[in-house]
Amino acid sequence: MIDRIEFSSFVRDRKGTFKIATGSSDKVENLFVKVVCGDEFGVGGGAPSRVTNETIASMEAFVSKASPKLVGTDETDMLKTHQRLDAVALGNTAAKAALDIAVLDLLSKREGKPLYEYLGGKKDRMITDMTIGIETKEVTVSKAVRYCKEGFKALKLKVGLELEDDISRVSAVRDAIGPAVELRVDANQGYTVEQAVRFAEEMDTLGVAFVEQPVKAEDLGALREVSERSHIPIMADECVCSSLEARRIAREGLADMINIKLMKCGGIQDARQIDMFAEAAGIDTMVGCMGEMQLSIAAALHFALSSENVRYADLDSHLCVIDDPTSGLTLEDGFLVPPGGPGIGIRTPLDA
Repeated sequence: MIDRIEFSSFVRDRKGTFKIATGSSDKVENLFVKVVCGDEFGVGGGAPSRVTNETIASMEAFVSKASPKLVGTDETDMLKTHQRLDAVALGNTAAKAALDIAVLDLLSKREGKPLYEYLGGKKDRMITDMTIGIETKEVTVSKAVRYCKEGFKALKLKVGLELEDDISRVSAVRDAIGPAVELRVDANQGYTVEQAVRFAEEMDTLGVAFVEQPVKAEDLGALREVSERSHIPIMADECVCSSLEARRIAREGLADMINIKLMKCGGIQDARQIDMFAEAAGIDTMVGCMGEMQLSIAAALHFALSSENVRYADLDSHLCVIDDPTSGLTLEDGFLVPPGGPGIGIRTPLDA
């Protein structure tokens, strides 16, 4: 039975301004949540964003309202927990994700298993990319070369503002790093259909793995057209924030891949459903992130490790945070490795 819920927010500077097609940021904000059952507890984290229409203040307000609905309830019934959260208010998915993660941390600690094992997984590490925001060609190439020297086996480039400049930057990076490092690109809804098709054609010649969310999230017809006309996979991101949306993508064949983010869908519970619908339709998935610190990044990694269908990991935002108050993840030769021991395994300020 849940006895109490505590929470605390943390704001940290990024190592540099991060620019994408829809805006830029120089800080990360995360809310950490602690769910206590007797002498046991679990900790989860969430990050607000424009995609989920949340702020730190709105997340704090939601958790304050939700806490009385959860205290005194059965922590093992995840379905009922999510029903109670949805009854408090729709949306608020990053706040719900923090609570979902905290409960699963508690339950997997209780079983004495790492979270990925508790969820049925067997993999213990996964390659993550390193993302480079929209920069000048010279800065982009310099960062790409440096990250490759640091051991990254995959890079993700943000595009979507200037088509010809985007093509030139990706081409320059490919020339600089060679064919062995995997390249991924994310337009964050920045292109028209014709621009996206032209861009995808150019990316095909450069051996790019996929193009992520090239058109507006609300224009599913445009997404379908780009997917049908492109020779390389098109990944849906901002247009998939729930299992219902994932089902439509899969049923109607609107995209070739889906990017699952715990912050978009409300935690691991719904993420598993999204992945299930995708797998049934033969659609590979990637697990991505928002502006998150190690706590929720590690939760996303555990989820990714629990699924055979998750092909890619884009779990790197914690690497750009100055003075992250959570710790425990390691990066080994391009592989992101969870801590040993039960639960998520991350050290946090709420552990006391």
